Amino acid sequence: MTCPCCSSFLHDPRLLPCLHTLCLECLARCIIKCPPDSSPSSTSSSSSSNCLRCPVCHSQAPVPNGGCSGFPVDVWKSNLLGIAPLVGGHAQSPGATATTAAAPAAQECSDCGAHEAPWWCTTCGVFLCNDDKAHHSRARKTASHNVVTLDELGTQTTVALKVHTEPLCSKHPEKKLQLYCWGDNTLICKHCTLIDHKNHDFVFVNDLSSKFKENISSSCHNLALHTEKVTQSRLTAIERCKTTQESTEKFEADIRSGFAKIVALVNARESQLLSELKTATESTKKMFQEHIEECDQKLKVAQEVQEYAHKATTQFSDIELASVNQVLTAQIGKISSSCNSTATPCEQNVRLDFDSAPICVSASSLGRIVPSSTSSSSTITKTLTVTGKRTLTRTTLRQFDPSRPVIPSIRPRPGQIVFVDQATGKVYWDNDFGSCEISEFSNMRNFINNDSPRLIHLTLLYPEMEDSISGTYQAVYKGHLYYNPWLRPTMAKIRLSDGTTVASAPLPNAGHANESSWDFSGGTDICWYVDAGGVLFVVHAPPNNGNIHITRVDPDSLAILRTWVVPRVKKTTGFAFVVKGVFYFGKSYNSRVIDGVFDTTTGVYDDTYRNSLPSSGKYVKLTSWLPSTNQLLVIDLPPEENNQEWRFFIFDNVSV
Repeated sequence: MTCPCCSSFLHDPRLLPCLHTLCLECLARCIIKCPPDSSPSSTSSSSSSNCLRCPVCHSQAPVPNGGCSGFPVDVWKSNLLGIAPLVGGHAQSPGATATTAAAPAAQECSDCGAHEAPWWCTTCGVFLCNDDKAHHSRARKTASHNVVTLDELGTQTTVALKVHTEPLCSKHPEKKLQLYCWGDNTLICKHCTLIDHKNHDFVFVNDLSSKFKENISSSCHNLALHTEKVTQSRLTAIERCKTTQESTEKFEADIRSGFAKIVALVNARESQLLSELKTATESTKKMFQEHIEECDQKLKVAQEVQEYAHKATTQFSDIELASVNQVLTAQIGKISSSCNSTATPCEQNVRLDFDSAPICVSASSLGRIVPSSTSSSSTITKTLTVTGKRTLTRTTLRQFDPSRPVIPSIRPRPGQIVFVDQATGKVYWDNDFGSCEISEFSNMRNFINNDSPRLIHLTLLYPEMEDSISGTYQAVYKGHLYYNPWLRPTMAKIRLSDGTTVASAPLPNAGHANESSWDFSGGTDICWYVDAGGVLFVVHAPPNNGNIHITRVDPDSLAILRTWVVPRVKKTTGFAFVVKGVFYFGKSYNSRVIDGVFDTTTGVYDDTYRNSLPSSGKYVKLTSWLPSTNQLLVIDLPPEENNQEWRFFIFDNVSV
């Protein structure tokens, strides 16, 4: 019942979007200038330059155009304040502090107004004299009401009381707020419907109570599901933090054991490595600890909102519930969205490169501590360099030596894609993207010469669909094909030894059916990439010209490990490829210019980066880095207008 800003009893209480309540006069003290990068969206009901910062949770809310008086009245607390002098003997005059005590004042009967009222009906929220109390107890509609003396009322807490009174309209003080305007989401009186809310849709508040309760209960249910995700994420972070510590201890033991054999020569190097290890692991543990604290804060805020929602649905009157419905549901949605977007940081342990053999020749540089996926760099300094261009001289991918038949039903259209399995060196040719058959070659030389291919028939996830594999960006790793089923936001994995689909998983927030493809469409909504060490990435974007999302997935289970959002629209990007954790983005499918890079080790996007693919085609179809051989494979269309044969280039010696 006290204002968190002035520590006095609330006077003209106003409800903020974060569900905290302040005095109207105190709101003006909390107004700040919105920072340029966090200004609230300008709407017809809010200011675009001023924000109000809550003194309790420090969240910011836009100030309505009408000033602080535009924040809704907290009807529930206003009603409680009406009997605050009777509960525990506290005064509630403006400026009175929470510790000020005063004897309960004599009250007039709310019914007759002529006699002193020693009784209070906690159900109706009215004072009663002895005569009206007797009538109140006899009447059929009020016989079951709870009527107590003022002395008994003083021993109760406001939380236990139901104080239900209908507030009066600020524009028509003689009229009660009994209607709810759908157009303005506010309480109004009957006179308001004649002028300010003319032609608006409105209903009696009593008729909306059950709907408000149902909506709030449903929102709270969704919030509970999302907070469970935060809880699980927190537990996972705790376990990974423990694993990091265990790995630290193990590596420290390995370091000490290795250096014990040559301690006389490398004492200085040993101390250096131990220091590097501590630096690397401390940053990892700090990252998990910060995530744990973030989860704790989200759970705390979610619990406060759930408690308030429970109070609203069980203790508020219809009027009170209607007065907070919009603010409450908006806050529930905001917290629910925040919880749902929680992603556990990837396990980012360090790796120890240690070999005692080189000590005889290079003791000063023995060993190193290597962070697996984190870096302290804040800018991208990696420049892509490729040399050693080779053009594959295979006549065409649609013409075969009759003595070496491969597939008799090849359709003559330019849709073929080439994948290289970096784990085995085998080359796979998707004869026509969307088909159910691919060819396997033991190496690149055999592919160029069309030598001894093996035909693989694929058992797809949705075989009833004519084109079950979507787009031109799939990937192969360790004998498995990773693809996107046509017209579905789904990831799938095929075992190439027998063509069987062995795993699938949904990809949240991913467009499909060319809703979020590269600029040349082609069903490239969900694209697969294999980086060094078998790191598997999926590049996708939400529908309606969404920004690029890069998601790292587990190659075995297709579980999502981490997602980065790149501030670049996918629909206006031509192509992409990844080299050692850095994604290079092409300006357009008919341009060789690279005009942006994103480093997954630092989370930094650089839109000032400029480079160019060393090919001369007019249509870049596919660009892929082959980590096992450190080569860049580029497929493009020649510049000649009438030449529709795809060309294949291999660039050796890729460096970053």
